[in-house]
Amino acid sequence: SEAMAAYHEDYFNLTGTTRPERLRGLSSTPGLFALLGIHPMLGREFSPDDGRRVALLSHELWQSHFAGDKSIAGKSIRLDGEPCTIVGVAPADFEFFGREDFWLPLALSGEAPNRENRGLLVVGRERPGVTAARAREEMKALAARIAQASPQTNRHWSALTQNFREALAGSGVQLTLIILFTIVTLVLIMACANVANVLLARGMTRQKEIAIRVALGASRRRVVRQLLAETLLLATLGGALGFLSAVAAVKYLATLPVLQAPGLAPIEINRTLFAFAGILCLLATLLSGLVPALRTTAVNLMDQVKSSARTATGDKKHSRLRNGLVSAELALSLVLMVTAGLSLRSFIHLTEVDSGFPTHGLVAAHIALPSPQYADAGRARAFYTDFLQRVRSIPGVEDAAISTGLPPMPAEVVQPFHVEGRDPSSSAAAGVANYHVISPDYFRTLGLALLKGRAFTTDDRQGSLPVAIIDRRLAKKYFPGTNPIGERLQLAELVPGQSAPSAPVALEIVGIVNDLKDVRVNQRSNPEIYIPYLQAPWTSEYLLVRSRALTDQTLAAVRDALRAVDPDLPLTGIRTMDERYSDARAGGRVVVALMMIFAFIALAMGSAGLYGVVAYSVAQRTPEFAVRLALGAPRQEIRRLVVKGVLRLLLVGGTIGTVGALGAATLLRSLVYGINAYDPLTFGSVLLVLLLVVVAASFVPARRATKVDPMVALRYE
Repeated sequence: SEAMAAYHEDYFNLTGTTRPERLRGLSSTPGLFALLGIHPMLGREFSPDDGRRVALLSHELWQSHFAGDKSIAGKSIRLDGEPCTIVGVAPADFEFFGREDFWLPLALSGEAPNRENRGLLVVGRERPGVTAARAREEMKALAARIAQASPQTNRHWSALTQNFREALAGSGVQLTLIILFTIVTLVLIMACANVANVLLARGMTRQKEIAIRVALGASRRRVVRQLLAETLLLATLGGALGFLSAVAAVKYLATLPVLQAPGLAPIEINRTLFAFAGILCLLATLLSGLVPALRTTAVNLMDQVKSSARTATGDKKHSRLRNGLVSAELALSLVLMVTAGLSLRSFIHLTEVDSGFPTHGLVAAHIALPSPQYADAGRARAFYTDFLQRVRSIPGVEDAAISTGLPPMPAEVVQPFHVEGRDPSSSAAAGVANYHVISPDYFRTLGLALLKGRAFTTDDRQGSLPVAIIDRRLAKKYFPGTNPIGERLQLAELVPGQSAPSAPVALEIVGIVNDLKDVRVNQRSNPEIYIPYLQAPWTSEYLLVRSRALTDQTLAAVRDALRAVDPDLPLTGIRTMDERYSDARAGGRVVVALMMIFAFIALAMGSAGLYGVVAYSVAQRTPEFAVRLALGAPRQEIRRLVVKGVLRLLLVGGTIGTVGALGAATLLRSLVYGINAYDPLTFGSVLLVLLLVVVAASFVPARRATKVDPMVALRYE
């Protein structure tokens, strides 16, 4: 490795301002900025000589809290009540893993490392010539040597090496982006197919003109260049119109609630995107214009000169190519519609998932106790007890409680456990669970049903029998057919002031509660274990308040109650439970909305392409229809011939599209919820919609074919 740096995420309370705030920071070893090739906009990065209490601010924090003061370096702020000297300001566009408010130096002591603490992540830059595979093997070898030297703590641990971009995006985000990019690419291919169809039709009407040019000495290359130049001119005009439309569409889409999600970067068009769109437009022009140009210039000189313009355009090869393009468009439309349909049905099922408790009237917020002041467990217990009493006394508040995790995504901390008296290596005796430290009134406040046993009481305190409550999933998996009340779980407690978990503690199960539902698609939800905060208090808790009428006055009273206990603590992340569930589904809602938009565009383009081909085919077959009508054929027969040709295209395109849709459904199996990926209702609905669209697209051309006047058509011929 050319350079390496270790880091971990930190949260601090910013105090000494008009209102305390909770800020997100990143503690890293010196050299992180240099490793990433980033230079502070003001001041400098921290160095090994700096102490722990220096900070480098983000550009946003510098602007919002210090009004862009260019002499900020050397001034002081208070983080968790302690002074911290500012040494610099990061560039405006710099983000590492999300939006950090500041960066602090990570102090690694010279003492023997605590190998139970696995909270550090490492980023490194490979030396020139070093492959990712080699770096991965070297890190695994290093982890193996550490495991050999410290088998008690590292025997089952290794090193996971990821590309930085992969780690930044995450596998789920990457898969979603790949799907969306594929959908956009398919829509672009359909647009190119439509343009190619138009150019083929136009080229066929110009074959006699081109034949004359060739007869006068023009080379085929020159004629192709001319046709491509004409296409490029049209593409430039179309691209300019498309760019203006995109700007207007982005402004409009950015205001739609369905496309809003917490943490989603604002939708905007920048120079990079403009350049990418320009290059893509050029490539699309060549893709859609080159084949028609080559086909148009592949003329037989004598045949074209002898033939009339109309008969020359009836080339069967051109017709087959046009029909093939339309069949491909119909196939792609079907694939995109099935993908969007599966995503939509999955999202609808997801929104119908019962949370397991009544969400209306609940509001949640976060409180973090700074470790220097609340390292003592007794002080943390006293704080929460006093604060909850004050909140419950607020008019309109029915109940209040605290918990280290809240639905809809409750997994703040995951802890391993095993059932006492069983072999810990057995999968039926050991596992992992979401670890919650709660107050006695948590289940009552949340509205989560107690199925068996009892809830916690104020008697479950320090010095009493360690107890736990489990959810139904854990009881069903680890105690099938038996009553788990009275059984014990071996679980390490997490105690303020300790950098590592405690030695395993035997917790007696005293109750079973209903399950909490995870609203994320196909996420394996861990079972839940609840611990009373009076026995193992935590410094980071969510406040949960149930109120008959949640008003601004109620929230202001909650803030006043917190200020009365500790004026330096901020109350952050205030959201109703309904808003939390809506936020949790926001990412899926955005993806589904985009899929539906692109599927609609694809269907519209496929319909337009089909209409154009059918209308052109009817125009080409006008003499044939005129002869049939002159010989006494009924007009229904003419309409049947037109519809028959259209259904043939639908049959070919629908067959290919169904195969493609089945393949797409296979890839989507991990992303759908509540339905089969090969859902017959979705496939049937899409095929029906496509059939109706095809019939509608062929109606006008078929009707026009029956209006042909045989005498006029034959006289023209």
